[in-house]
Amino acid sequence: MNWDDLRYVAALARHGSLAKTAARLGVEHTTVGRRVDAAERSLNLKLFTRTPAGYLLTQDGDQLVSRLQAVEDAVLELERGVRAKTDELAGSVRVTSPETLGVAYLAPRLARFLTDHPSLRIELLPAGKVLDLSRSEAELAVRTFRTKHERLVVRRVGQVGFRLYASRRYLARRPVQRAADLASAALLVPTDGPELAWLQRLAPGVAPAFVSEVSLALAQAAQADAGLAVLPRYVGDGSPELVGVPLPSEPTEPLYLTVHRDLRNTPRVRAVADFIVSSMRGDRRLLGDG
Repeated sequence: MNWDDLRYVAALARHGSLAKTAARLGVEHTTVGRRVDAAERSLNLKLFTRTPAGYLLTQDGDQLVSRLQAVEDAVLELERGVRAKTDELAGSVRVTSPETLGVAYLAPRLARFLTDHPSLRIELLPAGKVLDLSRSEAELAVRTFRTKHERLVVRRVGQVGFRLYASRRYLARRPVQRAADLASAALLVPTDGPELAWLQRLAPGVAPAFVSEVSLALAQAAQADAGLAVLPRYVGDGSPELVGVPLPSEPTEPLYLTVHRDLRNTPRVRAVADFIVSSMRGDRRLLGDG
């Protein structure tokens, strides 16, 4: 008796035709027919009557399938129980994000989260490259744009505010109190983004002194007294060496948490996602969200 053959018997009894059974099991209809024939030969019983309307159980087949389905139910219940224990808060979760957000904000918080969940392993992938969740390059993504892929679930979790920052020594030499003072300032700017557009409106035509696509590099340059850097609030406000310089209409950038639809209810992925959402909502002031 081949238990795998009996699985095809139970499925055919449930769906009634080779085509429907094959579609549900993801195999060819000839495979279903071959496995059912093999089960009948091994048991030396006629399990089905082939009719134009489909496959009907014989009396012997009906008796067998009623017992077989009870076994199948027990096996499925066992699988669900095992999966719940092994998947609950164990295994690996890959999280991708913009580089500065990942390094300066997510890394320390996710590390603290792991102290309460030692069976979890988080792989943080902070990079400028957008990883493909549909190809399993990551399970969770924190992004500044809303993905439109139909298999991805997107949730807005907050926003990041930006401000100009400089060291106390720099501001002692060149005070900045209004936008007009930027004309003679050394500006440390990103390569793109809403913060760059805002700065260009405040100081049109001013050539930057230092440019980097990584905000942490701009922060380091500002700490070295190189000038005024436009930084995320969670970077600038968290740096004791820097002083914020508030100016009108400071820009913001939205934050979206993205997960593949098929993974959103997986316990380990859901736990990490819920933690990220809770952290960002609790850190609204730090992030400059409102």
